[in-house]
Amino acid sequence: MALVSVHYRSDQLKKNVEIQLVVPDCNGSFTKPLSEYPVVYLLHGLSEDASSWVRKSNAERYGLERGLVLVMPSVDRSMYCDGVLGQNYFTYLTRELPDYLHLVFGLSLRREQNFIMGFSMGGFGAARAALTYPERYAAWGSLSGLVDLMPMLYRLDASVGEEFPFLAAEKDRVNTSTLNPVNLIDGQRQQALRGYLSCGLEDDLLICTQRFQAASQKAGLPNRFVYVPERRHDWTFWEEQIPAFFDFILGG
Repeated sequence: MALVSVHYRSDQLKKNVEIQLVVPDCNGSFTKPLSEYPVVYLLHGLSEDASSWVRKSNAERYGLERGLVLVMPSVDRSMYCDGVLGQNYFTYLTRELPDYLHLVFGLSLRREQNFIMGFSMGGFGAARAALTYPERYAAWGSLSGLVDLMPMLYRLDASVGEEFPFLAAEKDRVNTSTLNPVNLIDGQRQQALRGYLSCGLEDDLLICTQRFQAASQKAGLPNRFVYVPERRHDWTFWEEQIPAFFDFILGG
């Protein structure tokens, strides 16, 4: 397995960025081009960065065992949204980054070879990416994700509002805003898009996944929901769920 750190200047973010990739090079000997491997984008949470996937979990080993290319971007505390201090993190994630990796590393842009998943804030980003562009991803995942903004916005305090004004501005239109993942559910466009959403039963964000499940089932979408007793919003739970998600996207 090769762990690759890439630094380049992003047009959408107007700064140098770092991306970490885990590439299944079979102990230094490639058996096929990278274009033939499934690609999984792993999105970090609010207080983390790309390195958390390799520092705090066994994602690298799980990817090697299953022959996956893992792409781990760092996006600060942007919530993977556009218009954050003049930077377009959502466009960077969904358009610029895949195109860059295709040109530089030959990673596939084919829908059936692309997947996206994240924990906490990353679950929010993964949901918005996949639900907005179901033609680009075969499946997506949310681990303890903020997949419905209503619970957060209705207990918004001043400090959170100051840090995330772009979300606070959506409070009065939370039921229609395209920043709210649950509002992006489309029973027709997303029938071929599979989702894996899991959450611990002692997680403070549990209600978000539950509300998303209700809307998803009403739309008849092929999503899988997993709830685990005695699990909270932490790496103990996320570490357990990473291989489960990898198996899900590979047909398990």
